[in-house]
Amino acid sequence: MSFADWKIKTGGAQTPAHGDSRLVLSITRMTIHNGPGMRTLILFKGCPLHCIWCSTPESQKTKPELGVYPMKCIRCGDCIPVCPTKAISLPDGKLTVNRSLCNVCGKCVDVCNAKALEIMGHRMTITQLVTEVKKDEIVYKYSHGGVTISGGEPLFDTEFALNLLKAFKAEGINTGVDTCGEVPWKGLEPTLLYVDFFLWDIKHMDPEQHKKLTGVSNKLILSNAKAVAARNVPLYIRIPLIPGYNDSEENIRATCEFSRGLASVVQVDIMPLHHLGKARYDSLDRMYPIAGLALYSDEAILGIKHIVESYGLKCVIQA
Repeated sequence: MSFADWKIKTGGAQTPAHGDSRLVLSITRMTIHNGPGMRTLILFKGCPLHCIWCSTPESQKTKPELGVYPMKCIRCGDCIPVCPTKAISLPDGKLTVNRSLCNVCGKCVDVCNAKALEIMGHRMTITQLVTEVKKDEIVYKYSHGGVTISGGEPLFDTEFALNLLKAFKAEGINTGVDTCGEVPWKGLEPTLLYVDFFLWDIKHMDPEQHKKLTGVSNKLILSNAKAVAARNVPLYIRIPLIPGYNDSEENIRATCEFSRGLASVVQVDIMPLHHLGKARYDSLDRMYPIAGLALYSDEAILGIKHIVESYGLKCVIQA
């Protein structure tokens, strides 16, 4: 659901107080790769990690951002006069935004019929989110699905996440949390009563390498995973496979050893590199840090899958 669509649906309602709301990137219905059954996926902004392979760079910051898509621009120029900071221009017919001037007010988005401009992140309350998710209740009933909150990091604001999960549970909705695990335990622990499963990323087993690749050590991530498993909350371990960064046999085996030691692990998902996020970097005028990395062959992916399965773990390839 885009910012423009949300404004139409809500009538451009007044921005709610932040304690009862969070910036939402998107709501995607009937997904099948984010937990069991068909699910509604909510992506939030804000993440404590900055993985060099992140495919959703717009989810990292905790403020709205302007996405710019010059290929969609029809050069009507309607956005230029409404910009209060004079940040938009069309040099040589190419849509250009001076980000040092842009205040992300959204006025240009409101007049852009070609959707060449987009606000990434719109604030929604718990009530609004529950209302949206309940529209899919019939889908959950027949597919044994539910809602999965993701991001960014859905537990970045643990108080908001706790209240949101409570609200979903009060409606009888199955809840999944797709997390990087870099969350203070005192904030994570109260949510466990309202979470049916976690999708838990393990990006590297070596703490120093993890810090180089994501900006933080993996110490808290791994200790939290152990603590959650000890509470018998189902865990789906997820391994992003990035050539030359975390796909060595040594690291894959270390991840499998760790996963095998977690009593509540349901399966291990391996997620091979794709370059679908490059367009998002372009829309934010950011450099794509892993351009040029070759994609995996089917044979290589199956080889890693066989290693995981050799540890007695169920393994699923997530395309």
